[in-house]
Amino acid sequence: MINQITELLNLSKDFQIRKDVSKFKEFLNQLMGFIITNNNIKNEKLYKFNLLSIRFLRNLCANVNENQDIIVSNDLFINYLLQELIENSNTTLDNEIENNRKKNILVALQQLLINSIVQNENTQTLLWDHYKLFPNKLFLLINNNRNDCFKILPTNLMLIYNLILNSKERMKEISRSESENNNNNNNNIEFIKSILDLIKDEDNSNDEEYEDTLFHWIHLIFKLLFKNQQFIEIYKLLSTAEEIIEVVPNTDYDNLPTSGKTTSTASINDIDESIPKTKTKKYYKDGKTNRYQIKLLNLLDSTINDNEQKNVKEYIENNSIIDIKTCFYMLDELSILYNMDFSRKDLSGETQKTTTALNQFDFDAVFFFIKIFANITTYSDEMVHLQLTKYKTNDKNSATQEVDSMSRVLSETNQHDNAIDPSSTDKYDLNTLLRKKGLVGICIGSLHGNYDGSNTAPPSETDQDNTNIKTKGFNQSCESEDKGFKKEIIRILGNLAHKNFNNQNEIRELGGIELILNHCRFDIKNPYIKEWSVFAIRNLCEENQENQNVINNLKMEGIANQKELNDLGIEVGVENGAVKFKNAPKK
Repeated sequence: MINQITELLNLSKDFQIRKDVSKFKEFLNQLMGFIITNNNIKNEKLYKFNLLSIRFLRNLCANVNENQDIIVSNDLFINYLLQELIENSNTTLDNEIENNRKKNILVALQQLLINSIVQNENTQTLLWDHYKLFPNKLFLLINNNRNDCFKILPTNLMLIYNLILNSKERMKEISRSESENNNNNNNNIEFIKSILDLIKDEDNSNDEEYEDTLFHWIHLIFKLLFKNQQFIEIYKLLSTAEEIIEVVPNTDYDNLPTSGKTTSTASINDIDESIPKTKTKKYYKDGKTNRYQIKLLNLLDSTINDNEQKNVKEYIENNSIIDIKTCFYMLDELSILYNMDFSRKDLSGETQKTTTALNQFDFDAVFFFIKIFANITTYSDEMVHLQLTKYKTNDKNSATQEVDSMSRVLSETNQHDNAIDPSSTDKYDLNTLLRKKGLVGICIGSLHGNYDGSNTAPPSETDQDNTNIKTKGFNQSCESEDKGFKKEIIRILGNLAHKNFNNQNEIRELGGIELILNHCRFDIKNPYIKEWSVFAIRNLCEENQENQNVINNLKMEGIANQKELNDLGIEVGVENGAVKFKNAPKK
C-alpha cells in the first residue's frame, strides 16, 4: 500500500492526471475515511501511509476545482481535519520521533486545507458558512496555537487571508458588531484581538525569520481590510471606551443680560425655553483609546508607508489604501482627543489643577494620526498633478469660490459618518478638505499650546494620591527620543501649504509662521525638524506676498533660551546688532 500511494503521489504532480483522478470520487472518499480511522503516529507504517495520502490529496487540489469540491464536501474528513488543527496542535509529545511525526501530519493537513480553497469560491463558502469556520473556529486556530510549538501559526494566517481575499462580504462580516451579525456566539472582537496579539510589543524572539513571516501575513490580512474600507468599523469594534455624560450648569443661562431691564413674563419664558439652565458634558472614563486600537493604527501607518501607498481612493485609486471617509473619521477622532477635558478639581476641591483626560494610548493614537496625516498630505506626483490642473488650489481668487454649504457638510461628519458630500472630492483637493475639517487648527494649536522654547519637559505636578499630573498637552506625552511628534506636525503644515493659497493664509492667520520659525533649530527629539521647518516656510511664502511680509517684518528681540544653549555648549551674545557665538563648557 505504501508503494502504491507513493506512486500516486508522484503521478499527482501532473495536471492532467490530477484532472483525471477527479472522476474517481468514491476512491477519494474511501481514502479520506481510511485516514480518519487509522490515525496512528505510533505505528510507523500507518503513519507513513497517512502522511503520503494527505500529501496526495493536497497535490490533487492544485488548480483542480473538482478535486477541491470533493474533498471539502466530505463532512467527516473536514471536521476531522479541523479538530486536529484546533485541538491537537498546541502540545508536544515527549517522544521526539512521534513528535516529529505529529508535526509532519499537522503541516500536511494545513497545506491540504489551504490548497482546497485557493481560487475556489464554492469551497471557501463551504468552510466559512457550512463548517462555520468564522469566527469561533478561526479564533481557536489562532488562540490555541499561541505558543506555536509546531510553528504553524503563519499558515493559519495564510488560510484567513485566502478566505477573505476575493470576498468583500466576508471582510465586512469580520468587522460587523454582534448585533449586526445576529449571532449570540459572536466572537468577532476576540478573533481580531487574537491576530493583533500576535504582534509583539517588544522584539525579543530568537527566530527572526518566523516572526517576520508571522507579521507578513498579519500585514497582508489588514491591508486587505484597509483597502476595502474596513478600518473605521474595526476601530469602532475594538473600542472599550466608557462614555460618561454629566449634567452641568449652563453658563450661557447664568450670564443672560436681563439685569436692570424690564422684561415681560412672556419674554422670560421665551428665554427659558431657548437657553436651558443645564447642559450635558461628555467625557471618557480612563481615556478613549486602548492598546488594540494602537496596534491597528500602527498597521495602518506601516501599510500606507509600504511601497508609498499614500494616495486617497477618491482621487487616485492606484496605490491607495484609504478613502476620504477614513481620512475624515481619523480627523474627527484626533479632534475629539484634542478637545478632551484637560482640567479637574483635586481631591480637596479647593483649587484647580491642570491634568489631562487622555491615557497613554490616547497619546499614542494622537501620534499615529499625526504621522498618517503627514504621509497622506505628502502628495504623490499624480496627486500634485491633480492639484495643479483640476483644482488649481493656488489660485488667489479661489477663496471666493468656497461654498458655505461645503463647510456645513464637513461639520456634520462629526455627528454622521455618512454625511460626506459625494461631490466634495470633485470640488476640492485633499489638503483643502483637511484644512476645512480643522487639521490646520489642531496642528497649530498643538504647537502653540506646547512650545516653550525648550526641549526639556517641565517637572510634573503630583496629586494627593501621588499620581503624576501632566502639565502639558499632546507634545509632552507624545514626544520621545525616536518619535519626532513636532516634526510630523510641521511636515503636515508644510504639505498643506504646498501651492495652496487658502491653506497658506489660514496658517498665517493662526500664527503658524512664527511658530514654525521657532522650530528652525536643532532638536534631538525631532530629527530634521529644522529642515522640515525651512521646507514649510518656503511653501508658505511661495506666491504669497502677505506671508512674505510677515517674515520681512520680524524683528530680533534677543537670543534663544540661554539654558538650552548652555546645554549645547554654546554661548551667544549680541554686539552692535550682530549675533556672536563662542564655545562654552556644558553645564
